[in-house]
Amino acid sequence: MLVDCRGMDAKAMQDLKKRPARRNPQKPSRKITPVTIKKSDGRRIMVMPEQIPSRMKRQKKATSVNSGSFSNSLKMLGALSLTMLKMIPSMVLLLAVSWLAWGTFRMAPNLFQQQLQQLSVEGIQLLSEDDILSAVELPSSNNLSTLDPYELAGKTNLNTIVKTSHVRRYFPDQLHFFIEEFSPKATIEHRGNLFLIDENRNLLMEVKSDGIVNPPVLRGFDRQEINDLTDSFRLGQALRFQHSLRFNEEFRKKIQYVDVEEPLNVKVKLFEEPTIIYFGSNFFVERVENFEKVYGPIQDKHKLPQRIDLRYHNKLIVTP
Repeated sequence: MLVDCRGMDAKAMQDLKKRPARRNPQKPSRKITPVTIKKSDGRRIMVMPEQIPSRMKRQKKATSVNSGSFSNSLKMLGALSLTMLKMIPSMVLLLAVSWLAWGTFRMAPNLFQQQLQQLSVEGIQLLSEDDILSAVELPSSNNLSTLDPYELAGKTNLNTIVKTSHVRRYFPDQLHFFIEEFSPKATIEHRGNLFLIDENRNLLMEVKSDGIVNPPVLRGFDRQEINDLTDSFRLGQALRFQHSLRFNEEFRKKIQYVDVEEPLNVKVKLFEEPTIIYFGSNFFVERVENFEKVYGPIQDKHKLPQRIDLRYHNKLIVTP
């Protein structure tokens, strides 16, 4: 059926004019570049890619693959060489350790089976090397490898003067003792015998007259106290008086002994003088100062008095 478009209204005609005409877009043509190939007679000619035989394309692809494999092989060889270079120090160290171990194994029988040749003891003041040797009781063989340093240190600690001890073996033939002793606090006298005590009031050892430590000598203790001085009131008074002398070193050197047989009446005897000085039970520092002030005038007047009593606050008693 034919439709006469002339009868269409003007509006419909305008709509038809506004619709864009659909056209198929043309694809841009790809530019093909000719390539150069080499013929069998050595000549080079330029041809289009579609004119190259398929056999030559395969050869070119194979050549590219082979060159890539060769490049990868070079990279792997370089990485392997670098790894080997990094392993050289470790290999040298391993060889050195192995050589030392082999040398030690060969020398061990001669190094660890020798007899003790040198013994040293460090840190002793009150004890002697003979005291240490008698305490540890070294075996007759004296083979250094068989001596247990912990066992020797334990035997050394049994001595009342030893605070701590360490024993070390120095191969092939040396044994060293490192001793720390208790510090003597004072010297006490009992029945004519002199003993050192430490800061914990424990008896350390018996000494002779030339071994007095921290004079003056403290005396006046009974038999029961000498066995356990920990709670001794007499010793407490004696140590308090001794402590008060720290301010007067010159007077301390003049004292022969401090007698605490009567703990509430501490008595002091001076060297080479018969005078006995009574200091009472307290105020030791003040009474020592008072004695220093009056002792010169008393000597000028009474020469060598038998007794000087300082126990009173407002008077001084002198017995000629």
